[in-house]
Amino acid sequence: MMNNNFQTNLKPVLQKIFVVLGKQDRKQLKSLCRTLSNLFSHMNFTSHLYFMAENLSEGMPHLEYIQKNIMVFLKENLFARFYVNFIHRVPLETVKDIDYNFNYYYQAWKRSIRAFDIESNEHREAPRLVLLPVVVTDRQTDSKLLAGLFDRFNSSFLLPALYLNTDTFFLTEDEDLLRKVHKVYYGHSNSAEAAEIVSTICSQDILEKASPNVASRTVLMNAPCPATLIISAQDGMVYSCMDAFRKKEILTNIYGEHVNTLMAQYDQYHKSNSDCLGCRKQMVEWFSSLALPKGI
Repeated sequence: MMNNNFQTNLKPVLQKIFVVLGKQDRKQLKSLCRTLSNLFSHMNFTSHLYFMAENLSEGMPHLEYIQKNIMVFLKENLFARFYVNFIHRVPLETVKDIDYNFNYYYQAWKRSIRAFDIESNEHREAPRLVLLPVVVTDRQTDSKLLAGLFDRFNSSFLLPALYLNTDTFFLTEDEDLLRKVHKVYYGHSNSAEAAEIVSTICSQDILEKASPNVASRTVLMNAPCPATLIISAQDGMVYSCMDAFRKKEILTNIYGEHVNTLMAQYDQYHKSNSDCLGCRKQMVEWFSSLALPKGI
């Protein structure tokens, strides 16, 4: 087993970057893209990028702009693979909303990565750019309409995920809907705020990866979490983990620091190991206290 001294001497390789999109202007968006493009070289060969927006219509134009830079990086680095998760709400009141949203937003999003789909088919390999729409629900969400939208996702090889909070756990009663979902995230309160969603997704991913290894003792529960950066695009604030994001403990600001400086500061934080054991204990308590429907 790897000892703690060896682990703390390793340079962190980012596995996830969360970007909370907001009312950033074009200048800020360009600066964000430059920062992300420089951060990609500090990421694992297979990494997840999460872009969170208030809703579909506001977030998709910003995501498409950022994604152009992602594709440039992938074309220059043929061993890299990114999973782009787009976390957002979708207005669904009628069947016409399914058609409009899919045809106007999602289909164009999928078409934008056609070159990578062709590459995947030609080489018979897993695609190097995978798109995952993560739909945030509310009490008014109609499970039948949502299932209809997810049908369209799956037919276009978009991998849909569902974000539920305690007010929307009722959607798990629709077995037809769950069969169409690639992944379900379970929030531990009735909040759908950015800090809540980011902490839920981070926590659930960490626990899912750690759980199979706990019995075999191949994971240290006090080891640092997978290297992650959380960026608020509107004000440029950077946070070194989900716990720091919840507590508003700022690492630096992307609009004022070079990426090398940012990563040096992150490396220092990573070596401090923070309070990972206490944080993971809180994760377990959160998820063990969830009043999930039977069968989940």
